[in-house]
Amino acid sequence: MTGSLDPVKKGRKKGIPLYFQVKRSLSDQILSGRLPAGEQIPSESELTTSFGVSRVVVRQALQILEDEGLIYRVKGKGTFVTDDVDKDRTPRLSGYLEDLINIGLAMEVKVLEFGLRKATADLVPILDVDDGSDVFFVKRLRLVDGRPFSVIHNFVPYDIGKQIPLEALESEPLMQLIETRTGESIDWASEVFQAVSADSELAGLLEVDIVAPILKMILTAYSPSGRVVNLAHVFYRSDRYNYRGHLKRRRTDEFIGWVPIEIAQGGARR
Repeated sequence: MTGSLDPVKKGRKKGIPLYFQVKRSLSDQILSGRLPAGEQIPSESELTTSFGVSRVVVRQALQILEDEGLIYRVKGKGTFVTDDVDKDRTPRLSGYLEDLINIGLAMEVKVLEFGLRKATADLVPILDVDDGSDVFFVKRLRLVDGRPFSVIHNFVPYDIGKQIPLEALESEPLMQLIETRTGESIDWASEVFQAVSADSELAGLLEVDIVAPILKMILTAYSPSGRVVNLAHVFYRSDRYNYRGHLKRRRTDEFIGWVPIEIAQGGARR
């Protein structure tokens, strides 16, 4: 087997089901290429020993990977990484730069615009600034494996943005720069997804047809005090971005519905 396994028993994350931790460890190795297409996955017995979990946990993890099309089983021979797994190496979940780095894809970020803009009526209540005051605006194009992946528009309060150098934006995630260069910490963020059509500018940058469907994410990042320190509008090529998650059915006296699997048992929000 190409890549080493991280025993779950040595680093269990409170509140996150063990089978999900095993699944995520294996999928990260598959999508990064450490487990290449066509390679045989260790047996259930070997995975049980490697991860330090029960066979039931391993079977649950493998079933999710099979459902996602990352592995397939051959009766009497074993379990293998899907031959066309390269097609599925589209970054998953958030698409944040940190996540792309972890997956191991080649990235390039081009800063298209960097400077001051006047706060418009829609920005005033979000950033808690005066109408017409200066806010920093950054427009970037992100390429993954040499192909357009997303266009990002960031709106940052003036006192935070003035501390971030232009050259750093091409090599470090903005969220990371806010925390390391400005003294602000980021506590949590909200995400809203919308289906939109590409205008002429986005079509040119993302190399899609005008009015082609693209996915827009509005991300609002908050400090521990509740201040918005970054408002991002991210436009993804819908054929290159997959948002995947797993939900847990929860039933209580007050609630019946779905919750993200990582907080279903009291774990931290991603």
